[in-house]
Amino acid sequence: MEKNDKKPFIFYGWWLVLVCVLIQGVGYGTSLYLYSVLIGAIGEEFKSGRFLLMVGVSGMLLLTGLMSPKIGSLLDRFPVKRILAAGALVMGIGFILMSFAPHISLIIVCYAFFIALGMTILSPLSCSVLLTRWFSRYRGLALGISALGTQLGGAVFPPIIAHSISLYDWRVTAAGLGVFIIVFIPLLAWFFVYDHPATKGLEIDGNRKHDSTADPSEVPKAPRTTIPKRLVSLKNIFTSRNFIIVVIFMGFLSIVYSGLLANLSLVAIDKGQSLERGAFLVSLLALVGMVSSPLLGRVSDLLSVGATLATLCLIATVSLFLYLRAESFAMLVAATVFFGFFGGGVVPVWSAVISRLYDSRIYGRVFGASTALVYSMAAFSAPAIGLLYDLTTSYQITFLILLIASLAVVLCAFGVKPQAREGIDEVIDQQGEGRTSI
Repeated sequence: MEKNDKKPFIFYGWWLVLVCVLIQGVGYGTSLYLYSVLIGAIGEEFKSGRFLLMVGVSGMLLLTGLMSPKIGSLLDRFPVKRILAAGALVMGIGFILMSFAPHISLIIVCYAFFIALGMTILSPLSCSVLLTRWFSRYRGLALGISALGTQLGGAVFPPIIAHSISLYDWRVTAAGLGVFIIVFIPLLAWFFVYDHPATKGLEIDGNRKHDSTADPSEVPKAPRTTIPKRLVSLKNIFTSRNFIIVVIFMGFLSIVYSGLLANLSLVAIDKGQSLERGAFLVSLLALVGMVSSPLLGRVSDLLSVGATLATLCLIATVSLFLYLRAESFAMLVAATVFFGFFGGGVVPVWSAVISRLYDSRIYGRVFGASTALVYSMAAFSAPAIGLLYDLTTSYQITFLILLIASLAVVLCAFGVKPQAREGIDEVIDQQGEGRTSI
C-alpha cells in the first residue's frame, strides 16, 4: 500500500473541537441553561413553590459532582464515543420520563439522576479527556474553543424550547427534546469521534505518522509505562498539593460564577435597575464569555499554571469590586463585562491546568475527582447567596465577603509546583530500566 505522508490541510483534531462544541452545547444547553425555562412551565402546572422548584437544579449539580470521578475513570478505560452514546441515552430517557410525570417529585428525580448523568458525560469532562489526547501546543486554545459550546447551547436552546412550549406544551416539548438527544449525540459520536490521533494515522498536534488509509486496529501503539496504583488512587489524587490548590481556585470561582449568575437580574433590581436591564446583563455576560473562553484558553498555553490561575482569579476580583461599588447602570455593565470574562475562562483554564499537571492517561480520573468537589461546592452557592440577601436585604455583604475571599485565594497560586504531569515523571524515575506495557 502506498504511503501518504502529506499533512492534511486541516488537522482532524480541529474537527473534533467542533464536535465537542456541539456535544457541550446539547449537554449544557438542554440542562443547566434550559432549567429555568422548563421548570417555569412545570411550576405553573403543579403550582409548586420556588424553593421546591430549585431543588431540581441543586440535585442536578450535586449528583453531577458525585458521579464525575467514576465517569472520569470510565473515560480513561473505555472508548469515548461509547460513553457519550450511553450518556445521551440516559439523558434522553430522563426528558421522556419527565413528560409523563404525575407529580413534581418525579421531575426532581429526572433532573437529579437521569439528566444529571447526561450532563456529567456531555460536558467538558468528556471533551477535555478527548482533546488532551489530540493537542499539546494548542491544548488550551482547543479546550477554550470547545467550551464555547456551553454558551452556544445556552443561547440556542432556551428560545427554541420556549417557542415550542407556547405552540404545544411542556410535556410534548420535553418528549421531543429527549428523542432529539437520543438520536443526535450517538450519531455524532459514532461517525466523528476518535479517541487517539493514531487511529487517523497521525501524531498529537497533527504530525503525520502512518498511512491514513490503514486499518486503525493495525496502527501500532507506543509502549506505555506502568503507573503504580498508589499514584493514581483517589486517595493520592485528593491529597495531592496541586490538586488541592486547583480545587480551591475552581471551587471558589464556580461558587462566585454560579451563585451570582442565578442572582444577577435580582442584583440589578437591588441596584435600582429594571428587570429588562437585568436580563440584558445576563445576555451580555454570555456574549463576553464566548470571547474570553478561547482567549483565556490560549493564555493558559503561554503562562505558567500559577500565573494562569492568579490571572483568572484577579479578573474575578475586579468584577466583585465593581459590583460592590456600582451605583449606576454603566458601572453594572463594566462589572458584568469582567464577570463574563472570567466566567468564560473557568472551564478551559480548569481543563488546561489539570492537563499540564497530570499525565493524560489519568486525566479523566483527576478531572472527574476535581469536578466532584467543585460542583458539590457550587451546588449550594445560589441558595446561600439568596439566604444572605434575605437576612441583610442587600447583596453588598455578599460582594464584600467574596471580594475578601478572592484576595486570599489569589495567594494560593504561588503554591503550585512548577513541574508538570504529576505522577508519570515519578514513575519513569522509579523505573530506570525502561518502559513496560500496560
